[in-house]
Amino acid sequence: MPQKTIIQDPENKEGARVVNHSEKSALVVATRPLKTFENSLKFFTNEDYGIDMNINASEGAGKEEIHNGIDTVLWTASDIVGGGKTTFNSTDRAYEGSRSIKVDNSPINDIYQIAKGSNVDMNNYVSLTLWINVDKDWKNNDVVELYGYDTGTGLQVGDSVDLSDYFSYNSYDVWQKISIPLTDMGDLSTYATLDAIRIKQTAKDGPKAPKYYIDTIQFNETGAPVAYTLEPKEGTWLHVHEFVISIADEMAGTLEDGTMPALAYNKVLGETLSAGINYQRIQAEIVQFSLTFINLLELIEVAGSEIVSTGSDGTNTWVTLRVKHQEPLILKSEFGDKLQWTIAEDLTGLLHFRVNAGCSIEDRCDGECQDNPQIV
Repeated sequence: MPQKTIIQDPENKEGARVVNHSEKSALVVATRPLKTFENSLKFFTNEDYGIDMNINASEGAGKEEIHNGIDTVLWTASDIVGGGKTTFNSTDRAYEGSRSIKVDNSPINDIYQIAKGSNVDMNNYVSLTLWINVDKDWKNNDVVELYGYDTGTGLQVGDSVDLSDYFSYNSYDVWQKISIPLTDMGDLSTYATLDAIRIKQTAKDGPKAPKYYIDTIQFNETGAPVAYTLEPKEGTWLHVHEFVISIADEMAGTLEDGTMPALAYNKVLGETLSAGINYQRIQAEIVQFSLTFINLLELIEVAGSEIVSTGSDGTNTWVTLRVKHQEPLILKSEFGDKLQWTIAEDLTGLLHFRVNAGCSIEDRCDGECQDNPQIV
């Protein structure tokens, strides 16, 4: 027999009502939000530079040149695993000189090495830079890893990095600069006897791995990329709903006939970038998403991005962009989640450059964080 069920208040014994007006037999209920949030406006910040991102993060003159397609004799390149898909002095295309390293659809686990033949003290360097040109076939799930190697011990040094995290890999037939902070490579940044780097085709998306060219690889003594981060406080989740990017530069920003703003698509206002501005979403200490912007158009073409205001006094021009997320990005403090924008070149030509985020803060502690640091 079916059991009779009544929704009833346990104290006053009043039952829930069913009404039948404009709606068919609707249950009368009262609701309240399951969670409460605190609205917050947060800027991406750096410990040394604060919220201002128009800084000089370009490398200086001190460097250790590694390889340039054998335009000059530097470190020695060789195939370690596989072979036949890598040409170390290709004349197809070059960033500088006439030759570069060509990698033509290497199978998974192919490895090539570039070795100095003597030790390099990595305490003297802060970044590794190279120029890359993708010819075709680099897709979302392709992984090309670069890591340090000690041929004396036969061991990898520090952590590997996925080159995809540092440039726009799906922009083909253009030279792009990759700038990697050595701190991203763990123990390599302080290793005293490094003598080689290796590059490995770790994964491929589809039947073919990418075809690409690399040129002008070097370690740099100065000019470590500078990261501006946004992360939740301990015991909270940060829900990031949108970014607002504000930029100003010394330039006349209006066409002579006054019909529209005079904004170049291939610059950031009046500045021409080479390494670009890298954005990353890092969750559980893993880069889940990465984009590099070279110009204003690449910022605007991101889904949810729009120019919301511009202005000029005839000498200086400013622009603000808003990037709305379809769903909030949730950063969880217990997993070390964060968002970051990284500068790897000289942006002091800009008068102003900041990024802030419209957020809501969810308190996950309720007074229990000290006893339960991994509340999820």
